[in-house]
Amino acid sequence: MRGWDKARSKARIDNFIAKVPRLTAVQTFDVDAFERRRVTVLASRGATLDASIDPIFDLPTTAAIVVHGVHVYAQLIDFSQQMRDLKMETVAGHERLLTMLHLHYAACDAVAVEFEAQRVDYHGPRMHAVIVTPVGPENERERIRRALQFANALQRTIEEIGRSVGAGQYSSRVRIGLDSGMAVAINSGRGSERDPLFLGSPANHAAKLAEGDIPGIFVSGRIRSSLGMPALESVDAEKASVLHLATARALFSRAVEADDTLVANSVERVKSRTFPGGSLPTFSFHHHEPPLDSIKFDDLVPSNAIRMELLSIFGDVSGFTAYVDECIAGQRIPEMVRNFHVIRSELAASLREDFNGRKIRYIGDCIHGVIAKGDARSTDVRGSIESAVAAAAGLRSSFDLCRTVLGTPSNLGIAFGIEFGATPISRIGIRGDRSVRCCVGKSVSESEGLQSDCDGRETRIGPRALLQAPTSIRRIFDLSGLVTGLDYASYLAYTAAPVIVSSGSVSREARPYLR
Repeated sequence: MRGWDKARSKARIDNFIAKVPRLTAVQTFDVDAFERRRVTVLASRGATLDASIDPIFDLPTTAAIVVHGVHVYAQLIDFSQQMRDLKMETVAGHERLLTMLHLHYAACDAVAVEFEAQRVDYHGPRMHAVIVTPVGPENERERIRRALQFANALQRTIEEIGRSVGAGQYSSRVRIGLDSGMAVAINSGRGSERDPLFLGSPANHAAKLAEGDIPGIFVSGRIRSSLGMPALESVDAEKASVLHLATARALFSRAVEADDTLVANSVERVKSRTFPGGSLPTFSFHHHEPPLDSIKFDDLVPSNAIRMELLSIFGDVSGFTAYVDECIAGQRIPEMVRNFHVIRSELAASLREDFNGRKIRYIGDCIHGVIAKGDARSTDVRGSIESAVAAAAGLRSSFDLCRTVLGTPSNLGIAFGIEFGATPISRIGIRGDRSVRCCVGKSVSESEGLQSDCDGRETRIGPRALLQAPTSIRRIFDLSGLVTGLDYASYLAYTAAPVIVSSGSVSREARPYLR
């Protein structure tokens, strides 16, 4: 671990600015664009023109596409409960969690094909998809109707698969959030990970509506307004109001429920193609010798998965969705896309190059990474925790430097959550080369939850990491595990200060706190 260095970070940022793809056009996803996409993709496959496609996929890195669509987030409610029920994070428990996700990812993909939905991403127990057809702002109402059918089909297919595979041990209730509106689609990855990314408030709002323990379909105020339904006073009210399909059916005067045959076909497709003969994947785990920047995700499959003690780090850029909406309204999309790529690239590069960590994935404007120190047999717990806190501090310094160099709004911030635990890492093989990086466990869910409770200047460490941290790290945080403004300079100041030992006890030398 080299640690963060301002000159090195500035050189990387300048390099990313020079190399970031220059947008040659900000396009609108209209009827002509969709038909060109259909003809090109289906011709390359040798398929017929009535076959289903991913409407927006493998975008050129030089393109940003304005898309009117309905964003759908589907959450497995009982996955989180099973996570909480894992008092001891055993191999068997982790295998169960991964199998559950493998099963339900297959179910979601099967339904997406039926509706020509664009699968955007999976993150743990959540699927993000978007309905963009029929194309154009004038067809929003019909897209909403199709999105409701899609949501109903997702819910029913997931529940049926859960009941009929694995003797019901992987069953889960489903909660789905929907929002409609305009977003900007850009290329989010490279190689085999070419999923698009949608920037803007509809995806963010749909994700919020999918949070909760009550199953059902929950829609935004924008969708309610489009359907002529009474407005609700807050997001919390929207999250508490289940949309009854009978109400929606009356508003449309036509079906919004998924066809029984379609659901049955989706269930059969999952069983016959993904789990022939009812077979479920067998996971085989190994300890990966640190540092974790040497992980090669292309080598990971269920039969060759990682499971080890490590630190999970979540960093979420606060205020970015509002910034995206401002740039869309102000026709500053090229600026926003450039800044977005540079910030994400520098965060991932600092994690890898400065701290030997490994990015798992980007989730919108959030980065998830893992870090560990140790040898071929075991993890150095105290050293790993120290490295993770240093990394979070360094990433904040990188973010602040990006903001200065790029001239982004001062109200953009970044929140970090850190937690320790035994954690499996694999790729779940759904739809061939579109398999998904999967890193789940209490360390992951808790680090994500910790950052969600922080504002853009805060870093919070979880109780397991704090308990096992060396004194030089524990004294950075208050009793709840929170610190404000922890950048790399302040991290060095904290850890360099002497520890005073008196009468067999350890105390912190008096000095001003950052918070």
